[in-house]
Order: sequence, then structure tokens, then C-alpha cells
Amino acid sequence: MKKSQMLFIFVVCLLGSLWTVSAQDRNKPREVTLQTNTQTSSKSFTPDEVIRRFTTKETELREVWKEFSYLQESKLQVLGPANTISGEFYQVSEFVFNDAGKRIERILKAPQSTLDQAGLTMTQEDKNAFINLQPFALAAEDLPNYNVNFVGKEKVDELDTFVFDVIPKVMSNTRELDKMRKQKIEGKFFQGRIWVDDQDLQIVKTAGKVVPEFEQRFPKFETYRENIDGRYWFPTYTYGDDNLEFDRFRVHVRMVIKYKNYRQFQSDVKITGVDEIVDDPKKPEEQNKSGSAQSKPGEVKKEEGKKEDPSKSKPQRPRP
Repeated sequence: MKKSQMLFIFVVCLLGSLWTVSAQDRNKPREVTLQTNTQTSSKSFTPDEVIRRFTTKETELREVWKEFSYLQESKLQVLGPANTISGEFYQVSEFVFNDAGKRIERILKAPQSTLDQAGLTMTQEDKNAFINLQPFALAAEDLPNYNVNFVGKEKVDELDTFVFDVIPKVMSNTRELDKMRKQKIEGKFFQGRIWVDDQDLQIVKTAGKVVPEFEQRFPKFETYRENIDGRYWFPTYTYGDDNLEFDRFRVHVRMVIKYKNYRQFQSDVKITGVDEIVDDPKKPEEQNKSGSAQSKPGEVKKEEGKKEDPSKSKPQRPRP
């Protein structure tokens, strides 16, 4: 009887120890493997460390962004039966920064919007999303306002990436949402998913939408980036095709935004897109009449005098 009791106590203690170790393992942060140099070594980071690093890079990008001028071609269309266009907003703008770091927009082309014919209105929140939310995702200073959860690893084109879900904390706070509704604050945050390159630890793709939505509706979108200066991944293309649900009607919209002709001071670094509207931000009308060759999405335009290699005309996402 005594031996049996001692054996029973031993077994209970052993099982208790194993359960404690198992619980600790479950609570331990998961690690993801980052290949810093595929030929020599690799490093392991927790998801929190990856988040800290890519949000820091995003903050750096916003500062580097101020050193570049670029063109933004924005198009929002309302589609009817058989995808016929029943309304459209179209604008080409040049963005530059002054010595104080303030961004200045110069509108180069803006025909009269016909969205009102389809029952829509382009609001200031829509324009803010075009310029500030759809190109960017999550910087270090924004992190306290979001919940960021590691999802896994995924291939994007030829890139290996870490995937994270991004949700604004306010979306689960009824009191704050009611406050924003009363103050008519809409479309302030990004909500969706981001893909982080596992070598550069920078965002290379975002997919989601602008929130919160009260009276207004914002389309879902995807934004792709390219490394054009050897260090940072710049937004180059945003696309969205969505049905916006209002109280009494439904609207099918398509959105295309291109960020191109990146120029750092006198640098020749450029990103061009399909249906090029402006080749030279200083003389858009003259360049339009010149009939210059058009480039494919994501293609890095080479310096004049160098011939394009046909084998490399496919859109690429070069690493540094």
C-alpha cells in the first residue's frame, strides 16, 4: 500500500512537471527564421522583433520619401453593366517637398469628374487615402494604434515574405468608434494584411482597406512596392476592384493608382507605368506630344542611350 502510494505520487508529480513545461512552451513567442545571408548564416527573430524592425524601416522610408519627387496618377471609375464606365475621377499630380519637409502637390491634369453622374462624390477622405494611406501601411509611430499578428510565410513573386494581419485597436472599441462617428472622422486607419520581405525586413505588399466607415465607403485595395534606390521599397502600383454597399444602392468601382518617375534631386531613378501620361514632370505637355515609348508596370527605366534588353522586359522586384 505504501509503495503504491509513493508510485502514484511520483507519477502525479511527473505529469504536473510535464504539463507546466508544455504550458510554458505554448506561451513562448513563436520564432520565424530570417535568412540574412543565404550562403553563410541565418538568424531567428520572434514576430515582435520582426514587427519592430519593419515598422522602423517604414518610418525611415517616410523620411527618405521627402527626398524624392514623383508623379501620382489616380483613377477611380464606377462600372455599370458589362463593365461600362458610368463615372470617373482622374488626376495626375506631381509631388515635391520643400526645404521644411512639407509635401507640395502640383496638379498637372484633372478633367472634370463624372462620379456624380453615377451617384458618388470624391471626398477629402478619399483623396487623403490616395496620398497617405494606400501608399503606406504601418510606421513605428503608428504601432501603438494597431494590433499586429504574425500569420506565417508566403511567396510573393520571387520574394519570401513574412505575413502579418493589421487591425486598428479602435475597431474593437465601441466607445471610440461612437466618438469618431459623432465627430464625422472616417477613413483614418489602414486595416488588412502586409507582406514583409524576409531579407530586407521591409513591407513589399499591402492589401486591405481604409477604416472606419460610417457614411462613406472605401474600396479594398492592394499596393505593390519596388526597390528603386537599392535600400528602400517604394510604392509603385495600387489596384482595387470592389462593390461598395450603401443603404439603398450598391456601386461597383475600380481604382488604379500609379506612383512613378521617382527622382531624387538630379537622380535618374524612375518608375514608369502602363499608359504613361507624363514622362518629364517639368514639361508634361511637350512629352505627351513626343510619342515616347511606354513602359510596363514595375519596369525600371534605364538611362538614355542604353538599349533595353528584351529578355529583361518582364516586371521585376529587384533586391538591393
